[in-house]
Amino acid sequence: MQCALCRIKECAKGKNCSVIKSVLEYTGDDLKSIQISAWLESDHLKRTKLEEIAIYAKKLGYTKIGIAFCIEYEREARLIYNILSRYFDVFSVCCKVSSFEKASLGIKKSEDQEFEAICNPIGQAQLLNDDLTDLNIMIGLKTGYDILFAKYSEAPSIILPVNELPQLTDSEIDFIE
Repeated sequence: MQCALCRIKECAKGKNCSVIKSVLEYTGDDLKSIQISAWLESDHLKRTKLEEIAIYAKKLGYTKIGIAFCIEYEREARLIYNILSRYFDVFSVCCKVSSFEKASLGIKKSEDQEFEAICNPIGQAQLLNDDLTDLNIMIGLKTGYDILFAKYSEAPSIILPVNELPQLTDSEIDFIE
């Protein structure tokens, strides 16, 4: 497939451009997920990504949300925690949790410190797996760390874009119907 190069996009009008449609079937939780996603897409209200995530999670019956965040975004993670904890059991884990020293993994230190911690995305995922989260939100995890986190997370994971975070305030509550 080369959809990025197609200028016609007849698929939006029902054309089947591939053979995959004949073998796809949305059922059970996948059907419910796509129905909620389509509702969010077509709803006329302008929502933040955090609002969409919370509504999606609530409508799917999720009760436990995990937050895997970069230590640089501790303030934002705390704010998101405070907002989401009004509706869900929320668990959070910082990127440096149970960290390894860079040198112990054969990585050159970038600063002249006795111990320079490297992020631990697999550890973050394992800890949220232990909390049995239903959905995990990644905040500010650097490229590669986000990939490893998503690979080892047993719950579905979504990135909350950092560029949306400064818009958030503590007054952003009560957005779940």
